[in-house]
Amino acid sequence: MSISDRHPLIFEYFPELERNINWISLGISPAPVHPLENLGYPDLWIKRNDLVSPIYGGNKVCRLEFILGDVLKKAKKEIITMGGLGSNHCLATAIFCQKLNISCNVSLYDQPITPLVKENLLLFHKYGAKIKYSRTYPRFAFDHYLKQRIKHPNAYFIEAGGSSFLGILGAINDIFELKKQIDEGLMPEPRYIFYPTASNGGMAGLSLGVLLTGMKTSVIGVRVGLDRIGPIEFNTPKTVKKTMQKTYEFLKKNGAQVPAIKIAPPHMIEGYFGDGYGYPTPAGQEVLELFRSKENIRLESVYTAKACAAMLDYIKELSPSKCPILYWHTFNSVDMSTEASAVNYQELPSELHSIFQQED
Repeated sequence: MSISDRHPLIFEYFPELERNINWISLGISPAPVHPLENLGYPDLWIKRNDLVSPIYGGNKVCRLEFILGDVLKKAKKEIITMGGLGSNHCLATAIFCQKLNISCNVSLYDQPITPLVKENLLLFHKYGAKIKYSRTYPRFAFDHYLKQRIKHPNAYFIEAGGSSFLGILGAINDIFELKKQIDEGLMPEPRYIFYPTASNGGMAGLSLGVLLTGMKTSVIGVRVGLDRIGPIEFNTPKTVKKTMQKTYEFLKKNGAQVPAIKIAPPHMIEGYFGDGYGYPTPAGQEVLELFRSKENIRLESVYTAKACAAMLDYIKELSPSKCPILYWHTFNSVDMSTEASAVNYQELPSELHSIFQQED
């Protein structure tokens, strides 16, 4: 399928959805699949979301095709979204908002400072995003959920990670594209899909997609974000199931052809989060180097390295019962270091300058 004739496959299955839901092409192509041949497991595969676009890859862009389609439908001129200091979601949003002449505001909270965090901060500025940095999460919650809504009453707010119903629809459609690749003989149907989960949306979408396509695959989420703050849960099997149920209700409301499915609590793996959101782990860093040296695939320490560490440990326990396993790669592979290096950090808000004066 070429980029020019790409169309959401979920609309072909459920045409009524297309009449009720806007979508805009951001020029991406389906993420290719291929085996990982050098990691010691004979039936290990990867879904290369990092390669979907020559502009910016990763799992967020497919979500933005539905979200920004809705922004344009509602004639909104300004969006506000949120994430950690080095949020890939915020960067993807800024890049594609600039292409569509939509003003982009990003609300940011602290995470450990890494070279990638610094690079993304510079790129926020490069792509015209207005930055609101609130440091601590409580302060961020006050600024983002109250002050920003008062200050920008007509803005379109995008949830963390693009994990709205529309964003999740992008992840569901990704499974329909995977099903097409399987039907075309590009890979076998996987027994397991491994996926990093931090904001519920991606795992909820992939899990719903598996149910809607009738695949026998199990989606295994690796928790790489906080599971709760105090008594409030937001990244647990319970919250993912709740997100799946609400998204399914949204689909049924907008598409009568959507079939009945039974939603069960998803499988999530614990023990790979480490010291906190964004903090590298020794196991993750070891796997990051393994993927680089053996497969020439770039991971990062926040999400993908932790997910791959969990997957490889799971495979060791699974052996000798071999079965197809798919790692769903969510990162961006486009090298943006040259663009970032052209930005002077002193052009950023002054409260961010000290970040660039620290040693890596």
